[in-house]
Amino acid sequence: MARCFDPRHGIRATSGETVADLVICFECLQIEAYVNDKHLQGALTSASPQAFLNGVLRDAKIPLASGLKE
Repeated sequence: MARCFDPRHGIRATSGETVADLVICFECLQIEAYVNDKHLQGALTSASPQAFLNGVLRDAKIPLASGLKE
């Protein structure tokens, strides 16, 4: 596992005044979690969600970052 943490994906969820963010780096397979901008913890992931998230971005007509793996 690399230790680059070069995130190119993120997921934001809101409920009332609470905002939760997952910041994802598929190069080193790490996720960092934040609630209301406060860092909570990190976790490991796999590469498998990347294709799905790329599809969501493409469907929303959001360009993928250059060099991003499909």
